[in-house]
Amino acid sequence: MRQTILMSLAVSAALHAADTEEKWLSGTLSKQFRVAYINQNNAIDQDTYATAFGAIVKYETPTWNNISLGAAAYVSRKLNFATGSVAQGTANGDMFGRETDSYIYLGEAYVDYTTDVFSLRIGRQQIDTPLADTDDIRMHPNTFEAAIATYTPVDGTTIVGGYVRRWAGYDSGDDISKFKRLDGAQSDGAFVAGIMNESIENLALQGWYYGIDRLANAVYADATYVIPFTETAELELLGQFATFDEKNGSGIDGHVYGFGASLGLGMATFGAAYNKSSNSEGQFASNGFGGGPYVTSMEEMTIDGYQDVRAYQLSAGLDFEKAGVEGATLSVLYGDFKSTPAQMRVKEIDLIATYELSEALNAEVSYAMVDDRNNNTSADGLYDGGYDRFLVRLTYRF
Repeated sequence: MRQTILMSLAVSAALHAADTEEKWLSGTLSKQFRVAYINQNNAIDQDTYATAFGAIVKYETPTWNNISLGAAAYVSRKLNFATGSVAQGTANGDMFGRETDSYIYLGEAYVDYTTDVFSLRIGRQQIDTPLADTDDIRMHPNTFEAAIATYTPVDGTTIVGGYVRRWAGYDSGDDISKFKRLDGAQSDGAFVAGIMNESIENLALQGWYYGIDRLANAVYADATYVIPFTETAELELLGQFATFDEKNGSGIDGHVYGFGASLGLGMATFGAAYNKSSNSEGQFASNGFGGGPYVTSMEEMTIDGYQDVRAYQLSAGLDFEKAGVEGATLSVLYGDFKSTPAQMRVKEIDLIATYELSEALNAEVSYAMVDDRNNNTSADGLYDGGYDRFLVRLTYRF
């Protein structure tokens, strides 16, 4: 009798294990392929260009007891026949790893626990917060080694908290494919806490705190209010504020103020934005870890890294969906950035077009014209003499 019971338990456990294994193996495999071409015409330095084929291949297990696992390989392969020479300095490295080499790395690898109101994800993952974000502007988005919890206690309110340790991607530094500390050497990571609220009609609020080890404490907040006039006309107003308190002489210190307005009239949108950074001598505001949250940010230029910056932006856009061309948009932006202490004056014009040919295939084209008004006097040398940068990117998902 006892043997019969034990055998029954063993069979039951084996069947349960087999069933669990089958569920875990029958997960979701998603694939994203990209082809991108970049050409940068520099006023002073050598012109550069490159072409790459990239992919994100991701597997995610089905959920079992609210738990799932995910992993994604990030790949970028150089197309040598359409890329400049590394030896001659004509190869553009924006889509490659160290020494302009192709790369493959594990961009995502996480454990996820999710219920109706709470989620916790631990491991390599995509994150989008004001001062740590994916900033998907080249071949792949930034990803982070982190533990991030999200809690929605009531409708319209979301609380986020966690810890970010390392990151990889275009914004992270020289070797895109290597996960590295947040400042490249010293910082052990950052505590992150934020709250977002959309419980009031037409009003969205958010506030964030970042305790970045050995770099700075940072607070960011913004408010967006939409005023609808008619079914096809509305005015969107945005105000933002950020403050940084440096640690260990990092230089990241000061305050940032920002205001923006966007008027939508049918298929057309017109916008204006302003940022002001107030810093002591030798100090500056930061984008954080990604593209940054500032309303005047352009394709190339932001207020990051300069003391007492004033930035203005004007924009206009067309959404052709309202004219019968679904998925097509065109935008024109003008930005003016000035820092008297840094003897920096940069103007930029961006032309951006997007077209979703289908649910799976979309195309993006951008042309940025960066004009260094001081010619060779920018603080960090990034914009010496200016440059024109052309980027086209095709993305296919299935």
